[in-house]
Amino acid sequence: MEKVSENEARKVYEKYIEEGLSMFPPFKGYGCKIVQFSMDEPEMYKTLFFGKKDISYEQYLEDQMEWKKILPSVQSSFGLSEREAKVLFRDMTIYLHGLASLFVNGACVMSEAEVSAHFGNVCRGLLMAIKSPKDERIKIIPSQTETQLGNIDDYIKGKKNVIVGYGPSKEKYQIHLDAILYFEAVGENVLAYTKANVYEIKHRLYKIEDVVKNMEFIRISKSLLVNIKKIIAISSAEGGRKSILLDNGENILASRMYVKELMLQMKESEE
Repeated sequence: MEKVSENEARKVYEKYIEEGLSMFPPFKGYGCKIVQFSMDEPEMYKTLFFGKKDISYEQYLEDQMEWKKILPSVQSSFGLSEREAKVLFRDMTIYLHGLASLFVNGACVMSEAEVSAHFGNVCRGLLMAIKSPKDERIKIIPSQTETQLGNIDDYIKGKKNVIVGYGPSKEKYQIHLDAILYFEAVGENVLAYTKANVYEIKHRLYKIEDVVKNMEFIRISKSLLVNIKKIIAISSAEGGRKSILLDNGENILASRMYVKELMLQMKESEE
């Protein structure tokens, strides 16, 4: 079989996507048509999506013609903000292309009805994650146990991976590190930011860094430690710095002297 060019494959793929976007709901139609394209035209799918690409996944999504077309539909259908719709689109597209790649490689087969059902299940799960309470993993420490707490090294142990912080009324919490976006040193205080709240941590930033550096946190400036798993995108900023977009929609800046290590850690976390 003569190999088709990327332009030819792209035209066929876009017809599938346009057909999917004309269905109701458009987001589900779009997803099902990606998978159908992989089953109907495996060689074309390979031409478009197999092989090394020298761009980030975020850039890949931005380059797709369906991105801006489908986003308003995703927002209105599920009552999401633009940022939440982008997160859902990104995660759903990763899942769909993974499923499509299984079909192209002949690893399994699935009917259209099964594809549709699985798509719905995964979509509901992602929506639950997006709309769930932002800090559901944060628990207040019962007063009777407060006297048993030691120094910061005692706060993070084994599989617990928690750190103690204080709310605005000085109430004490155990905060799972996975819920923390970043730590910031502000004067004599260190603050831990989650999606919904800010907590004061009673330790200096360098001490916190010693404890969390092997738990996906990295220093990006003299005053900031960021959770790598919460980074959505990185772009260039003035003065050789980097602008970091977090999954709550917030942007923070990485200083020039920390950029090299940041990019190295990001690359390692993706491998």
